[in-house]
Amino acid sequence: MPSPNIVFYFDCASSFSYIGFEFMEKYQQLWDIPVDYRPFILSDVMANARNTFSPYKLPFLFADLKRTSSITKIPFRGTPAKYPYDPQVALRTLQYLKTHQPHKMAPAMRSLWNMEYVQLKAPESVDDVKYALKDVVEPEVVDFAMGADETLEVVRQNTEQMKKMKGFGAPTILVSKGDGSKSEMFFGSDRFEHIAIFLDKEPLTMKQLFAGSKL
Repeated sequence: MPSPNIVFYFDCASSFSYIGFEFMEKYQQLWDIPVDYRPFILSDVMANARNTFSPYKLPFLFADLKRTSSITKIPFRGTPAKYPYDPQVALRTLQYLKTHQPHKMAPAMRSLWNMEYVQLKAPESVDDVKYALKDVVEPEVVDFAMGADETLEVVRQNTEQMKKMKGFGAPTILVSKGDGSKSEMFFGSDRFEHIAIFLDKEPLTMKQLFAGSKL
């Protein structure tokens, strides 16, 4: 029997990765499909794809985020004063958790994004990340992550995978039906209805998916 699976490429410094993650967590429960969260360096992938970002687009994107927040109740107040920022500490810490404490990876992702988009502080430094994760892991976990060369190596490998896939942004979601057919790549936090159709699942609206939700 086919066993579908999903690979979710994200960057902590991506607001739509945050929104997409909350959608992905909901659908993972509904579909009972394993999701492999892979941190990567968005700025490198965008540079490789020659994907330049127009400042004219920002007001529209943030308006979309606030509307999505009002419908889904995903917390979103805005962006930190320093934005974008260097997400290396956060990405490496999440990769360390994925390897050593996988059950804490998703809660840690949510806590980092809460600092960024609710508390409006960029989780950039080691101390920032420790504070963001104080209710999830012990502070020395961040030190272990930064002292482990493999955390940086895996994040770089994920970034190279994105380049080979001709990725250009975040989140990027690679979906396999598990039946031997070719996997399909989807881009963006608003592609889950498309993913549902690809997997022969029932697509849901935002209101349906987040009905009665408490995040």
